[in-house]
Amino acid sequence: MWLPAPGTPICARDALADKPARSFILCDPQDSENQLDIIVWRDGEDVAAFVNQCPHLKVPLETFPDRLLNSAGSALICSAHGAQFDRQGGCFVGPCEGDVLTRVAIETRSAKADEGYEVGRKIIVFAGVLSHS
Repeated sequence: MWLPAPGTPICARDALADKPARSFILCDPQDSENQLDIIVWRDGEDVAAFVNQCPHLKVPLETFPDRLLNSAGSALICSAHGAQFDRQGGCFVGPCEGDVLTRVAIETRSAKADEGYEVGRKIIVFAGVLSHS
């Protein structure tokens, strides 16, 4: 699995204001075949990120862009078969119950001049570590 460099910007933190869970695809600037599809999920001040791949079917969780949460907004849901995942990435309903999403380590920091955001704007960046939740 290709991984972006640590510090690679994912999104502005305020991009999660209207949609608390969104998916983003990070691409290798040298080779567009290398990509990492991730979900960033905000709950109040807490922000978590996961690889956007159901552990059961190995497909992205959403069929339609950014439709990632159950109707209560309390869990990520796989649109392929209804599996639901808690804030730690653990599946608690569905055929992959007990499995976990792969967690993506992220950090929030101020944007720099060369990152495509207003300098000082709070952004979420890839921290370079993947692990099972």
